[in-house]
Amino acid sequence: MANVANLSEHEQATRRALRTSLRAKRNALTLAEQQTAAEGLLDVAQSILNDSHIIAAYLPNDGEISPQCLINKAWAQGKTIALPVLHPFHPYTLLFVEYRADSTMTNNRYGIPEPRLSANNIIPVHLLDTIFVPLVGFDVKGNRMGMGGGFYDRTLAYLTQQQRVGYTPEPILTQPNLIGLAHSVQQIDAIPVAQWDIPMSHIMTEQSCITIA
Repeated sequence: MANVANLSEHEQATRRALRTSLRAKRNALTLAEQQTAAEGLLDVAQSILNDSHIIAAYLPNDGEISPQCLINKAWAQGKTIALPVLHPFHPYTLLFVEYRADSTMTNNRYGIPEPRLSANNIIPVHLLDTIFVPLVGFDVKGNRMGMGGGFYDRTLAYLTQQQRVGYTPEPILTQPNLIGLAHSVQQIDAIPVAQWDIPMSHIMTEQSCITIA
């Protein structure tokens, strides 16, 4: 993905308008359409799932495409699943916490369920093989747009700096696959890109996979 400068006021306004429009599109999907999309996503993501052992996913909110079929398949294969949890000390940053079928869940300040955080269930980012990231929109070049809070961008920026959030900085030997997930209706012609946007390696919908060079 090409380097970009800071967004102009016009580009920022464009992103805000696109975000509102695309959120409305995904929220307009029926429950049946959402379920069909979740099942289709499993077919598209199967090879990535097979090659990953420790996987970060998310619980869907605000019409996001659901990775629950991926989670269930991974559990059936004996793999480890993690979910994002709001970092208690670093604002707008995430930790990844192991998620099991019997995990005790609590709602965060946005009303999204999270596994209860403890010192024993945090999975450092560099141990994750794959991170599935929810998207608001994307284009054919692999540019993507999130909800606007920058949680994933801030969290994953530490990979670029060879650090882990909340831990003593040290070299990172591996970096996870970053895979954006979205409904196909969330694809548009072009998205203005901000320099802080962390690029994905793939973007997957219920219909197809875009591999990003």
